[in-house]
Amino acid sequence: MFNYYNKNIVILGAGITGISCIKFFIALGIYPKLMDINFIDINLIPKGIDYCFGYWNKFWILNADVIVISPGISISNNSLIIKVKNKGVEIINDIEIFFREIKKPVIAVTGTNGKSTVVSLLFKICQSNNMKVSLGGNIGIPVLDLLHKNSDIYILELSSFQLEYVQSLNTLCSVILNISADHLDRYPNGMQDYIFSKWNVFSKCKYCIINIDDNYTIPGNYYEKNIITFGINKGKYHIGFYKNNIFLSKNCNRIINVKNIFLQGWFNYLNLLVVIIISDILKIKRNIMLDTIQKFRGLPYRFYILGNKNGILWINDSKSTNIHSTISALKSLPYIYGRIWLLLGGDSKSVNLNIFLKPYLLLYRNLFICCFGKSKDILYNLLPHISKKFNYLQEIIIYIINKVKFGDVVLFSPGCSSLDQFSNYKERGKKFEYLVKKYIN
Repeated sequence: MFNYYNKNIVILGAGITGISCIKFFIALGIYPKLMDINFIDINLIPKGIDYCFGYWNKFWILNADVIVISPGISISNNSLIIKVKNKGVEIINDIEIFFREIKKPVIAVTGTNGKSTVVSLLFKICQSNNMKVSLGGNIGIPVLDLLHKNSDIYILELSSFQLEYVQSLNTLCSVILNISADHLDRYPNGMQDYIFSKWNVFSKCKYCIINIDDNYTIPGNYYEKNIITFGINKGKYHIGFYKNNIFLSKNCNRIINVKNIFLQGWFNYLNLLVVIIISDILKIKRNIMLDTIQKFRGLPYRFYILGNKNGILWINDSKSTNIHSTISALKSLPYIYGRIWLLLGGDSKSVNLNIFLKPYLLLYRNLFICCFGKSKDILYNLLPHISKKFNYLQEIIIYIINKVKFGDVVLFSPGCSSLDQFSNYKERGKKFEYLVKKYIN
């Protein structure tokens, strides 16, 4: 048990993570200070808490013993926080606090894409196996809110931001699903810093699960770890072929035919391999695991099929917040005869779209790109002869509704952050779903 008493604790960030940290300390009889550069509704702040909104309180920061930082705040360009860090002030986050407190087994899942699908399915499998299980982290439930639950096991979805200030992470198993360019505006050294933050998930784990096809997921101390590998056609768990069917396999022994599941596409098959690995680690009976997998339809905003009306397929992939996720979505499209209407847009987060996305889009002959949001000009300039710029989603739907034909696919896979026009990808996905239902009916 770590001692936080008689220490000057300052919490940076008054979002759901910051508030969960406040509640954690109040339960201990400790009243930290709360600070946010934005103006926050004071009615959300528990009584007895000193707060400072609208600017960084220099005096508070310079006199802090412990700074608890929310994941949305970067210190790389904050000279004040860097100064106190160099002085030896302890800078931690809610994930670090959680691992200092928890004594039960923890499963940690990170990666650029696919995290929410994996943890959500694992959660359902554990429930089907009558296990007391808690799910939290980047999926929207602050980890400190899980501490009061008497669970047998904890499943955490962790972002690179949440892994930046963690020293005590100790898991039963950890996995990096994949790593591709994302959030490079956050990291001064680009991909190197991003990869290193992801590798923190392996710092202390009993089983280290790696994507053998993605070298970025393989930690520097690879040979010191208890490794379980997965991949497309190699790895202990892999995708195999038998009599023109695709199977998820272990050591070449077939587990499940992908014809029998709702989740489709290579990226989903790899996600399912990870789910099977962790289920095996937890010694969950195969029949329970497979039955749950076969019933799982996926998450609402991750390559979710809204409908197939008049032979036109509408797909909501709003959770695509980076270009590699969009590429995965394109690869997973069923065979079609018509045109792909690809809706791209949002905040590209300083990723060079020309290097990553343009070469892939050139592979599709019958493609039309609808560009919107903050990055619409950059996206339009990738392939201007098959693109059109819009300000908002509604304009796109109105434009294409009378142009789509039988056999076409409308793929809403923005490939960018939603924060230029929406509070999160869920709000963006709900808006797309609303517009589709409004206009196609």
